Amino acid sequence: MRIDLEDEQAQASFESTVCIVGGGIAGLLLARNLAGRGIGVHLLEAGGTTLEARSQELYGVHMEGRHHEGASEGRFRVFGGSSTRWGGQLLDYTPDVFSPPAGTPSAPWPITTVDLGPYYPELRGIMHVSDPLPSVELLKPPAGDGTPDPADINIRFSTWAPFSKRNLAKTIGSECLRSGRITVFLHANATSIEVSKERGRVERIMVRNYRNKQYQFKAEQFVICAGTIECCRLLLASRTAFDCGIGNSTDQVGRYFHDHISVAAATVTENAKPAFVRSLSPLLVKGVLHTPKLEASSRLRQKQQLLAVMAHFAIEEPVGSGVAAVRELLQSVQHGRLLGKLPRAICQLPRNAGEIAKVVWFAGIHKRRAISSRATITLRIDSEQLPSAQNRIQLSTQRDTVGLFQAVINWHVSQEERRTVQTYAKVVDGFLSRLGVGPVAWCPELWESDDSWLKFTRDTYHPMGGTRMGTNPRDSVVDPNLQVHGISNLFVASCSTFPGGGSSNPTFTLMALALRLGAHLEKQCDARRASSRQEMCSLTTREPQLARA
Repeated sequence: MRIDLEDEQAQASFESTVCIVGGGIAGLLLARNLAGRGIGVHLLEAGGTTLEARSQELYGVHMEGRHHEGASEGRFRVFGGSSTRWGGQLLDYTPDVFSPPAGTPSAPWPITTVDLGPYYPELRGIMHVSDPLPSVELLKPPAGDGTPDPADINIRFSTWAPFSKRNLAKTIGSECLRSGRITVFLHANATSIEVSKERGRVERIMVRNYRNKQYQFKAEQFVICAGTIECCRLLLASRTAFDCGIGNSTDQVGRYFHDHISVAAATVTENAKPAFVRSLSPLLVKGVLHTPKLEASSRLRQKQQLLAVMAHFAIEEPVGSGVAAVRELLQSVQHGRLLGKLPRAICQLPRNAGEIAKVVWFAGIHKRRAISSRATITLRIDSEQLPSAQNRIQLSTQRDTVGLFQAVINWHVSQEERRTVQTYAKVVDGFLSRLGVGPVAWCPELWESDDSWLKFTRDTYHPMGGTRMGTNPRDSVVDPNLQVHGISNLFVASCSTFPGGGSSNPTFTLMALALRLGAHLEKQCDARRASSRQEMCSLTTREPQLARA
């Protein structure tokens, strides 16, 4: 069921068992999961079914420190959220992300892979992908004198969801709209979480539409799935019971903001391209794309005291090429704009017919993605960030059009990230040489001791942190079950809860956390119902005694 709050007929107050703020990846997965458990859900989406300028304007941020590109370019206030644009890359975190090797600067998590492992098979089924490929032994040359030990690098393969399945608004979102247990509210901008300080519980969430009409949503349980920056902004702005915001009694909300940094470290030369295609080009298995990631092993990280770091290859085809035309057409399917892009694609097909035929032939015969001779192949090194309380999200004094204070992002890249990238680059260089993929042309600024390397460094649109997960309320915001410390019925399902970034795309881990939270909320709801039944039974048995008295 769907209710658009821009509709004048919408009532002013709503009540459900669970209220979820945010109709993106985590919100949709959690709503579907809870409905499958027989729980009624209200899902609040601030945007509409298509991207709107007025919705995107509410993502305006003020930057302090280094510019964080993902805060302005990587967020989408629309039903389906970032899934309407993301690459669909799925790769789980390794055990050393949750429990970093001794002495490394990475932040430990209060959960392990054991807590999330049961949910990954279900997620692969939801996303229509096969099991991850095992590491390919042929890519691990034998160790030799004077060369890096191959155990320093752990080769894993990212799995990429098909383009037609990446936009969750069209898949899981459609299921939610058809469900009798889920009501999706569009243009529902959450502006405040109202808490009873005495009871330690959320009583309602206040919402405004784009005409500033106000609504209230009541529920037994509330979950904020609004993305890293918006989760922090909403908690900080909710001050009716706490002057400092919710969950912020020890000034932790917004702190430890982090991302992955990605460095364009080297280019695969023309002479090295044939060897790259043979050994490291993306694989196609049953129509699903798998790309190799060269991750620093736990042993190497401990030996060199490294953050989690990995190397991968970005393949960029020139605009107007046949490969680029096919990719653009597939992306238009994901974005829901196929009809608009189709005429242009049809015009490009005749002049690129030969190249497109080669793509299809190469995929069918070699089970690999074809790479044209004009493609640029960049070796990128991605690192997590050193945990820093000074990297943070705060509120400005300026309000947006629905009355919420805008976010201020203070974000920096540290020397620890530079040291990790430089150290790992040398390991990767030796590994590629032994594999026969080389030489690669390294960016000379990478080896400098000053900040010149930052010219080739960017964030990866993976904002994390700000509502850090932990067991101690003094240095975290949510507990291992994602419950806000001190508020019994408020949860956060967002990358904002990640203590560290690891070296993989965080989305798959977020998805697993959302399913895990669904199981926990079912237990919470069952316990609340059992308590209510017990209370009713107690009242019933007392009534005859009162009457006799």
